[in-house]
Amino acid sequence: MENRESSHPGQLISIDAIFQALLDIFQRCDPGPKAYDEFLRTRMRPEETAVDFLNRLLSLSVVINSSKDPTVHRITDEELAARSRAGLPGWMMQQLREKHQLLVSLHQVPDVSAWGLARTAMEIEQNRSHDQVTARKFKKKYVPGRTNAILDSRVQHHQPNRQQRSSKRFQDLEEQDKDAIRALQKDLKPYELKATLPSGILKRCRELSVCESCHRYGHNSKGCKARDVFSPQN
Repeated sequence: MENRESSHPGQLISIDAIFQALLDIFQRCDPGPKAYDEFLRTRMRPEETAVDFLNRLLSLSVVINSSKDPTVHRITDEELAARSRAGLPGWMMQQLREKHQLLVSLHQVPDVSAWGLARTAMEIEQNRSHDQVTARKFKKKYVPGRTNAILDSRVQHHQPNRQQRSSKRFQDLEEQDKDAIRALQKDLKPYELKATLPSGILKRCRELSVCESCHRYGHNSKGCKARDVFSPQN
């Protein structure tokens, strides 16, 4: 069409003239049916913006509504808006729906016309581009060995506690620590397996390495697989 306009300036000044030129390009074959098929299945292309997509739909609707073929359904403004919404990418449709729901919750009527949808979609595109630029700006650079060093320091920080608790057997404890554990286990006797403990008893369990779940010494409740509670001998 651009070549046709450049070679015959001033001839394509109306919709009828444009459609007549299309008939000549398609060798007198009515382009309406093909344009209608494309209108029904087309979606927004990756390189397009929402406004570009709407302009393409408008161009197709002009061809469709100018068609003389009786099998071609005429495109209304409501159908143009519905097609422009259905052809948007999934992520954009989701954000568009959320914006409309927000307006409804504020007792406002969202603009669901074709151009209203395109305007809202354009705002979504601009916000997404800004978020992507911001994310790239503040993205931390990867420093080789830094992450592993942090993980290693965490492992080294917690590992001695686990080793100390597992290696120090009950019989190796000081006598006063043994008495404190026995007293705690006696206080835990009324509580069932995995019962909720008072804060004071819970604090003593953690200080003395007594499981809050099964009341045994040497481990905590995380990962405890005991099926019954410890019963201290009188």
